[in-house]
Parts: sequence; structure tokens; C-alpha cells
Amino acid sequence: MPVPLNPGKYREPSIFQPRDFLGYMKKTGHLKDDEKAPEAVILSYQKSLFDFVVKHHPVRFHTGYFKDHLAYLEETGGRVAIVGRFGIGAPAAAAMLEELIAWGVSSFVSIGTAGGLIKGLNPGAVVLCTGALRDEGVSYHYLPGGGAALPDETLSDALRAAFDSAGVPYRPGITWTTDSLYRETQLELDSVIELGAITVEMESSALFAVARYRETPIAACFTISDSLAELEWKPEFLSKDTNAGLEKLYMAAVDALRAQQ
Repeated sequence: MPVPLNPGKYREPSIFQPRDFLGYMKKTGHLKDDEKAPEAVILSYQKSLFDFVVKHHPVRFHTGYFKDHLAYLEETGGRVAIVGRFGIGAPAAAAMLEELIAWGVSSFVSIGTAGGLIKGLNPGAVVLCTGALRDEGVSYHYLPGGGAALPDETLSDALRAAFDSAGVPYRPGITWTTDSLYRETQLELDSVIELGAITVEMESSALFAVARYRETPIAACFTISDSLAELEWKPEFLSKDTNAGLEKLYMAAVDALRAQQ
């Protein structure tokens, strides 16, 4: 069966929108008009990174609906915020992105870990995402066709400049986005590598599709946390190199988003 089940949906409006949900939150007192949306947001999926930022950088937490997830970065005057602790995977990331766009956030950088698919991508290596193969379900409800979902070029260039300015080596490349982390097969790996993928993760293609549909710029970058480049899985999620890579992504994301304001 195809996804979506009825492709005619692309011609139809949504029954309800993210702004309708936020309107409900305002009506019930969970989202107040006097606490404004930041101009830009860093989306983070690793609790360790979110906790690191909160501990080592001056932040102010949102006090309403987003209070457990959004911290304004005081070093940016609150114009940039980091959002985390909302789960992983395409559906969770897409829902958060939709709500933040409806709230008024105007640009995004998604940062997180990814599995390396080719040799030479070691733990902590930095990858700038140039496109995402769509092997999840969310993106097909926003964009027809099966071509790769793409990030915003201008914002991606700002990330490149941030890495270059900080002297951080990085590898540009395509990612494979899949919902099913425990059903990745050698057959799939061979096919996506042939299409140019160098990493695998769970969010990017959905985020790019939502952002394109909402006409909002987003870029993405990863640090390598595990490898599927050989016949065995090699996890390094908790290594110092992986954590150091996440911190590099965070600093570059802040710089890139500030440069766009």
C-alpha cells in the first residue's frame, strides 16, 4: 500500500492546524502572549547535550507550554533557544517543528547523532547534511514523490561558515532517514550507500519536508555515534568523542543562526 493511502490529500487543506492547537493552549492558560517565541531554535535529541547546555550556558526556561523543552540562550539575548527532551524520531520531531513554526519561530538547525555508513567516519566526526533519503512515513504526508528531502541552502552555508570559522573539520553528505532503527538490513544499507548516503538517522527527511511545506528554513548536522560501515554494529554513543562532537554542533548551530538574524 502506498503512503499516504490517498494521494489526493495533497490537494486538500488540513482539518486542523498547529495554530489551532496553540490557540487551545492559550485559551487554557498554558501559553501566554507575554512570553514571545525565539527567532530561531536548535532542535536537540540527546538529553546529555540539552543538560550540558543548561548547565554550562546561561539560559532561561520557557514557563508555559514549552517549559520542559525550551531554554532561551541568554548569550543571544534570548533570540535563539535550544529545544530538547521531546523524544526522537520523525513523528516527534515533526510535531515539535510544526508547533514552533506556528508559534513564530522563523529558522531552525537540527543537531544530533547519526550512524556512519562508510569507513572513515569515526565517533565524533561532524557531518553537514546535504539531503535526506525519505524512508520514514511523515514526509510523504507533506510532499509527494520519493526524491530526497533537502535542507535550506542559505542556512546550510551558514553552518559551513561556522564550522570553518571554528576550525571544525566536517564531511558534507546525504543521510538515510528511517523510522525503524531495529530493522536496518544489509540490503538497505547497500542500496542507500549506492545512492550516496553516508549516515543514517531518524528525523531529517521529515523535518526538511515539513519546513519546505511551511516555507521555513532548516538545516541539519550530525556527529557520528555508531557505525554500520562493517558487518557488525559498533556503538559509541557515550564516548567522549561523541559528546565532544555534539558540543561542536551546538556551537556551530548558535553561530549559524545568529548570523542569519
